[in-house]
Amino acid sequence: MTAPDTTSHVAPATAATDPFTPSTSAIRVFAALGLLLLAVTSVLFVTIVLRQAYSGDGASGPLVDVAQSAMALSAIAGLSALCLPGTAMGHAARRGTVWAQYVLAAGGPMLAAVDFA
Repeated sequence: MTAPDTTSHVAPATAATDPFTPSTSAIRVFAALGLLLLAVTSVLFVTIVLRQAYSGDGASGPLVDVAQSAMALSAIAGLSALCLPGTAMGHAARRGTVWAQYVLAAGGPMLAAVDFA
């Protein structure tokens, strides 16, 4: 009997491919859903800012500008993950961009809710 061959003759790119990784089109769908989430969080952001402005000292929280910037960056990240062709952005970069889009979209209202007064 011969010993089994323990060396792999499979190319590293093929061996590293995860069969459970979402496809590029699925990641683009998640980017589109992130833009819908951004619309919902924008309404929440405006509600938080107006509530802070009309109650208390008449001014919104100190991090409103940072929150708006985070939400703008979320829109840019989502549109780039959705619209850029596959040759311009790798799979891992597109997946990371969608993660950043969701984090920034959720972080906007959270930052706007901070009120030190």
